[in-house]
Amino acid sequence: MWDLCQLIEENNRAAVKYMMEGYKSSVLDMPKPKMTLSVLAAKLQVSPPLLNELINLCTNTDTIEEFLGLIRAFLPEHEEEILAERRMQRVYRFAYLFGERYFPLPPFIHEVTLGEFVRALPVTLMGMSHSVYHEPGDLRPGYTLLLSLVVYPYYGDERDTDDLGDTVDPEDIKIPLLDLVGKMVGTELAQSIPKKGWMPGPLHKLTDGTIYEGMGSFADWVCGSTNCIIMDSNYADCDYMEGYGEPVFKWTDRNVKALAEEWPKVVKIRQAIDHIVDWVEVDMVNNFGQLLKYLLAQKTETEAETPPEYNWEDHICPLDQITEDDGYDDDND
Repeated sequence: MWDLCQLIEENNRAAVKYMMEGYKSSVLDMPKPKMTLSVLAAKLQVSPPLLNELINLCTNTDTIEEFLGLIRAFLPEHEEEILAERRMQRVYRFAYLFGERYFPLPPFIHEVTLGEFVRALPVTLMGMSHSVYHEPGDLRPGYTLLLSLVVYPYYGDERDTDDLGDTVDPEDIKIPLLDLVGKMVGTELAQSIPKKGWMPGPLHKLTDGTIYEGMGSFADWVCGSTNCIIMDSNYADCDYMEGYGEPVFKWTDRNVKALAEEWPKVVKIRQAIDHIVDWVEVDMVNNFGQLLKYLLAQKTETEAETPPEYNWEDHICPLDQITEDDGYDDDND
């Protein structure tokens, strides 16, 4: 059985993988209502209710009541439309309509049970995690190359001290990443990369409005400074309940409002990141070399600032979560 640290790392890997698929791929995966001939036939069919439906109505009254509460809280004008769907199509329809109004729910949403759905607001956190630096080989080539240019955001993190000792030079943590870059674009090019890397601010100043547009957004994402919750938070920044492999976010007005307001910005950031990553991957040696040469040529901006010492309290996910103190009971699931 995996311990909590392993579960957190697996969640973070899955989240970064989701980011690497690109915004366009995410749009294609968003839930959309299905109206196949079989679904149409089922809608037109008039027959006695299924026995398991009657049992569900009798035994899962709390779950059904909670689902109805979600509809009335967030999609009240669609209540009749959603409830007219058959069984799990109700969740699917809710997810589609919710995504149209607020923000898209994760693509896997149509696979969960009604009990799981009402229990927690489905959110995929996409923050760049500490573990990425220890397993950079899992990244897309473009992500690996661009990551090598950005300052290491975990200076002073106790996880580095625990793993490598008090005397470790934080800049040395990037050595495995730089070695990997050397194998991808050549040792000479990799050796010219400043170990400190660049902070997001200078990268925005140097690349916004140029052919390298998106480099600043990538650095914001790496450093958790996009000011968007799902882009800045990762699964190590959350509370966990005993027996659960993921954090449980609440269906609250505060959570929904915050994520809905941020979503247009999240889209723009992901599109900007996709742009620079795709461009680098077209011709990694030449394009990455061109970007690096351009950055190094800006004499006044080549010296990276040392980021403030990492403080985990500054990165706690601000979403409302269900914790042990809430005494959550999931018997209805």
